[in-house]
Amino acid sequence: MEDNMLFNQLDLLRGDLQLDKMKNVAFPVYSLQFLKNNNKIPQEAQISSILKHEDNLVESLIHAFKLVENEYPDLKGVYDIFASEGLSQKVLFNFLLQVKNMELTNDRWATLIDKLFNNLYENEGKKDGGQYSPESINQLGVALLQPYSGTFYDGAAGVGATIVEVEKYTNENTGKIHLFGQEVNYNNWALAKLNLLFHGVENVDLRLGDTLLKPAFIEGKNIAKFDRVMMDFPFSLNITDYETLLKDSYNRFIYGKPPRRSADMAFIMHGLSSLNQNGKAVFVVTNGMLFRQGVEGTIRQNMITADVIEAVIALPENIYTETGIQTNLLVLNKNKPSERKGKILFINAEEEFKQLNRRRKQLDHENIEKIVNAYDNGSEIKGFSKFIKTNQIEDADLLCKRYLEDNEIVVDTFGRIRVIQDKINNQSNNISLSNLAQSIYRGFNVSSKSVEEGFGDYKIIKLSDVKDGEINLGELTSVTLKRKSKVEMYLVQRGDVIISNRGTSIKIAVVPHVEENIILSHNFLGIRCTNQLDPYFLKEYLESPVGQYMLASKQIGTNILTINPKDLEDIKVPVIDIEEQLKIVEGFYEMNSSIHERQQQLEEEKKQMQLKLYESMGIRESFLIID
Repeated sequence: MEDNMLFNQLDLLRGDLQLDKMKNVAFPVYSLQFLKNNNKIPQEAQISSILKHEDNLVESLIHAFKLVENEYPDLKGVYDIFASEGLSQKVLFNFLLQVKNMELTNDRWATLIDKLFNNLYENEGKKDGGQYSPESINQLGVALLQPYSGTFYDGAAGVGATIVEVEKYTNENTGKIHLFGQEVNYNNWALAKLNLLFHGVENVDLRLGDTLLKPAFIEGKNIAKFDRVMMDFPFSLNITDYETLLKDSYNRFIYGKPPRRSADMAFIMHGLSSLNQNGKAVFVVTNGMLFRQGVEGTIRQNMITADVIEAVIALPENIYTETGIQTNLLVLNKNKPSERKGKILFINAEEEFKQLNRRRKQLDHENIEKIVNAYDNGSEIKGFSKFIKTNQIEDADLLCKRYLEDNEIVVDTFGRIRVIQDKINNQSNNISLSNLAQSIYRGFNVSSKSVEEGFGDYKIIKLSDVKDGEINLGELTSVTLKRKSKVEMYLVQRGDVIISNRGTSIKIAVVPHVEENIILSHNFLGIRCTNQLDPYFLKEYLESPVGQYMLASKQIGTNILTINPKDLEDIKVPVIDIEEQLKIVEGFYEMNSSIHERQQQLEEEKKQMQLKLYESMGIRESFLIID
């Protein structure tokens, strides 16, 4: 009933205001009614008094806000976000009239405000610099940290949802904690202040400012230290003042220089430096942050070597609704238990979710409980959780999927097989594909904007053109390219090995001699071998159970599995002398051709036997074979 009332009130504003303006009207006004319910503001600042000035509602509201700020210095500047431009007097009057009748308990206010924030941000997720963390992400992260007492810090506070969740957790466990936070966006900071007000969170120091360039919490010449840290920072944020960041006087970036075009590692290293010697932190990160090489790979490797990474938890896609981006929780611990030293716990919770609607997923209570129990108890559950020694982490790659495969795969020829990983790793002649390929390239992004089908100077290889390991060159679609820049990057050559990079069924073929301009579509990756590796040898290897297992282990995603070119580079190939490769492959294809001919002969014999059978049955004259 009350839920509907709240959303009906917002509908009044919807006709005049955009979503961001609606928030900046609704939450300040709600705070007046909340404070009135608690007998904490003067009569002049109450909505009943404001309504008496129906010709000057905006001015009366602004005056009321000033009175509140004078009464509560901690709210100073918060009401500057109030924006009524475009809002009619009639709509504002009706809105205030409805809010005036909201006589709610503090607990009910808190519940409704949570629902309102969730609803308003449901389709925004981490847009515009990251504002609101999904409730289930906060619940899981806080349950992992177990902040019963001491201090907690969030350097990317958004609208304060994480801090609110920590306060709830501490109260439920009869603890007491001191809360700290910083937020760079003024509007978010103000909304966070109001959010904390509605939830009765008073033991908090939330400051406005740039966490990376001007950290607010300093002790002498060092960053302030806290017991617990959780940050859901904006993903891949560009660092605008990079040179200033590198001049950091707080020695935060000892694990490596953060990249300019993604602040992810800068936030993580800031959070890590904000931990005391017994501190623990949780960060929400994307898949890319866990496997990208370059400076990020170096930073991850230094963290692995320092043994501060305790766990990596893969979460379902579509937790954030504006994109199918997949997220993870990275758990850092400066004081890992002795039994966990030199190890990292990987938990694959990609399938642990409740489907809310077509686009939205969330973790429910059972999902969170399963993940937290596995983390707390250090449980190893097949396909779900597993400890990996830090010296077994290759290329500082922290993707859960790399370490939670059960070494089994189903292949067409042999059915279900189990791969013996040690045998693969210990082959002395293993060479990475990156050292055996001239290039590994992506296909051309085919769309109505990039090509016109039906005619043109180019032909394109689609998924449907590859069957039984061969390319049907005679059926390729002719296209005209609407943009030809760098088209040579996508042109195939004789001997290129092509691999489909989307879906569960992986197609592999070798490009034969071609005289036309043929382009690989975006559904494929292409490998151009050096003279060390015969393309047909590579094809047969990748189609083997071992090769299929390796390709499957490189696939990422839950709804649509994909393979990145960078991941193909890591695949190890057991290379023998090129002459021996040619000999082996030639012998196999000769034998395969002979078997194929015998199969055709047997099929023909079977057909003749069936015709004789039909003659004996007296039905042979009843049908004609046309083709």
